[in-house]
Amino acid sequence: MFYRSIRFKMTIVYMAVLALTLSAFSAVLYHYVSRSLYENMDTLLRSKAEGIVHAIGTYWEAERLGPNRYGARIDEWQGSINFATIAQRWVQERSKDPKLLDIIVQIYDPNGMVVASSKSTQGIASISEDSLIYVLYGNSMFDTLTPSFPTKRIVKFRIFITPAVKNNQVEYVVQVASPLSSIQTTLDTMKVALFILFPLTVFLTGMIGALLAKMTLRPVDNMIKTIHDITVENMKLKLKLPGTRDEIEKLAVTFNDMLARLDYAFTSQKRLFEDLSHDLKTPLTIIKGEFEVALKKERSLEDYESVLRSSLEEVNKIIRLADNMLMLASFEAQNIMPDRKKLDLSLIMQGVVNNIRKLADEKHIEISLSRSDNMGIKGDEEQLKQMFLNLLDNAVKYTPEN
Repeated sequence: MFYRSIRFKMTIVYMAVLALTLSAFSAVLYHYVSRSLYENMDTLLRSKAEGIVHAIGTYWEAERLGPNRYGARIDEWQGSINFATIAQRWVQERSKDPKLLDIIVQIYDPNGMVVASSKSTQGIASISEDSLIYVLYGNSMFDTLTPSFPTKRIVKFRIFITPAVKNNQVEYVVQVASPLSSIQTTLDTMKVALFILFPLTVFLTGMIGALLAKMTLRPVDNMIKTIHDITVENMKLKLKLPGTRDEIEKLAVTFNDMLARLDYAFTSQKRLFEDLSHDLKTPLTIIKGEFEVALKKERSLEDYESVLRSSLEEVNKIIRLADNMLMLASFEAQNIMPDRKKLDLSLIMQGVVNNIRKLADEKHIEISLSRSDNMGIKGDEEQLKQMFLNLLDNAVKYTPEN
C-alpha cells in the first residue's frame, strides 16, 4: 500500500514539519507587522500632538503681539474665551493641512471642556475624568477607543493625549485621534494572504517533496526488483550501484558483499555435501562388496572374521565422519565453547600418533614423531586432538602403500 511506503511517510512528516514551521513563522510575522504598525501609529500621533502644542503656542504669541482681529490688543492672558477663540481659529485654518489628514484634533481646557475641534467627533467620547486627572499631572497617554456610532464595520480609533505645560502649569490638553482602519485593512489583507498561501505552500512543497523522495528512493526500487530475481541458482547476480555515493550506495555495496558471502557459503556447503557423500559412499561400498563376496560361498571362520574386522574398520570411519559433522554443526551453531587452557602439544601429538598408527601399519606407512620440550600451547584439548587426527587420517588415507 502506498500510504505505508517510506515515500508517503517522508512526505507526510515533511509536510507536517513545514506546516508547523510556517504556522510559527506566520504567527511571528503577523505579530511583528501588527506591532510595527501600531508603534508607527503611536509615533505619528505623538509627533502630531507635540507639533500642535508647539504650533498653537507660536500662533498664540503671534496673536498676542500683533493687532487683534477684533480691534483690541491682547497683551496678556484674557481668559478661556480668548484662548478658545484663538485655538478654534488655528484649528480651522490648519484643518486642511495634508499633515493632519485623517487626524482628529481636540483641545480641552484644564476643566475637560472642549474648546476646539478639527472635524466632527461624533462617536468619539470626550476625555474621561480619569484620563484628565492623569494628564493634568503632566503625563501623556495612549488609548484605543471604539466609536459609539453604528457603522457597517467597527473601526477603532487610536488616541494620544498630552498636556501643554507652561510655568509648571497645564494650560490646555491636546488629544489627537486617528482611525485604525488602515492598520486593520493591512492586517486583514495579510491574514487573507497567509490563509491562502499557507495551504498552497504546504501542498506544493509536499508535492515537490514527494517527487524528490521518489527520485531519491528510485535506486531502492531497482534494488528490490533485482533482489526478487536472486535465487540459490543465480547467487552471482549483483545489485547495480546507483553511483550516488550516499547511504543507498553503501546499502547496495553491503548487500553485494553479503551475496558474495552467501554464495561462498552455499558453494562450500555444496562441496561439503559432495565430499561427505563420497566419504560415506566409499566405506559403505567396501562393506557391501565384502558382504557380497562373503555370501557367494561358504567361508572359513578366519575369512568371516577378516570380513567383520574390515567392515568394523569402515564403520569406525563412518562414525568418525559423523562425529566430525556433529562437531562442525555445533561450531556453526556456537553450541560448543572452546575450553581454552595451557597444554603440552607434544603429549597431544603422541596420543594422536598412537591412535593413527594402526591405520598406517595396515598400509605399511611409517609414522615418526620427534618430540621437543617446552611445546606449550593454549587451546581446547579435544578439539586439537580431533584436528590433528583428521590431518593424519587424511594423510594416511591419501598416501600410497609402502
